[in-house]
Amino acid sequence: MDNNSDEFRNDILEGLRKPHQKSTPSKYLYDTVGSQLFEYITEQPEYYPTRTELKILEKHSGELIKSITKEIVLIELGSGSSKKTRYLFDEILKKQEKLYYFPIDISINFLDSIVTNLESLNEKLVVKGIPEDYINGIKQCNSILFENNISFDTFSRLIVFFGSSIGNFEPEDARDFLKQIRLNMHDKDFLLIGFDLVKEIQLIEPAYNDKAGYTSKFNLNLLNRINKELNSNFDLEKFDHYAFYNTEENRIEMHVRSRTDQNIVIPGNKEIFRIIAGETIHTENSYKYDKLKIEKLAARSGFKVDKIFTDENNWFNLILLRPS
Repeated sequence: MDNNSDEFRNDILEGLRKPHQKSTPSKYLYDTVGSQLFEYITEQPEYYPTRTELKILEKHSGELIKSITKEIVLIELGSGSSKKTRYLFDEILKKQEKLYYFPIDISINFLDSIVTNLESLNEKLVVKGIPEDYINGIKQCNSILFENNISFDTFSRLIVFFGSSIGNFEPEDARDFLKQIRLNMHDKDFLLIGFDLVKEIQLIEPAYNDKAGYTSKFNLNLLNRINKELNSNFDLEKFDHYAFYNTEENRIEMHVRSRTDQNIVIPGNKEIFRIIAGETIHTENSYKYDKLKIEKLAARSGFKVDKIFTDENNWFNLILLRPS
């Protein structure tokens, strides 16, 4: 068993052993199937974050790029389809002859398809996909630049983290994650992050319960993945997708909820995991932020807010951070 498979197995077992609330790390939702399903989610009418973030980029990309005076190397964490990033491509290539672009994504197959597509898009775009976790991916980008004799004094790295994905981290984990990014940045680099803002529950909850059912398929796909990779016995017909807004924590919680009493086993492990009717496995959080929380998170992570870009409804922020 390779290290990634071993880590997956151990994390799933640890989550199922929890006595009060079974859970799984949200990163495991994004295998190849999960990544494609998430792309479908972003296209649904209920899912406001993607279209709102796109509008912000469409309106403000020029201003954003002009505020970075040096030549830019672009690094994207969790690249997805790179649809949003193309607004930045256009603006960056107005000011420089060539753009080095490093999309980082743990889904190798999904990443390969995106890289192939982008390489044919623009001959001035030099694309190097990095199939890694985010921090190791940034380190690998730095190594590639160094090996190609690209002087770090001549450019600014712009690291982008779109889609309000920072909200999937627990607050302390978000701080630690940003600290790790900061440790791999120079003083002239920038970090651009999307934050979904606190707003009415009537807007937030439907975004995670789309009528077409893609979020449900996305959530339940994790059980399918556990079955395929660990030979477990989750019956997807006996689980429902369950997502709601926790007003005390200012977060969406995603769960899979059991319809019946059932026993789950993972071969090679002697334990039997009893799940009773109505019990849930907590699969993901999506925290919503306000201005004060964003500023505190930045300060505690070694950053300062350089610029704030928002939409006309103030539903979403793109925050440009620089090392403090």
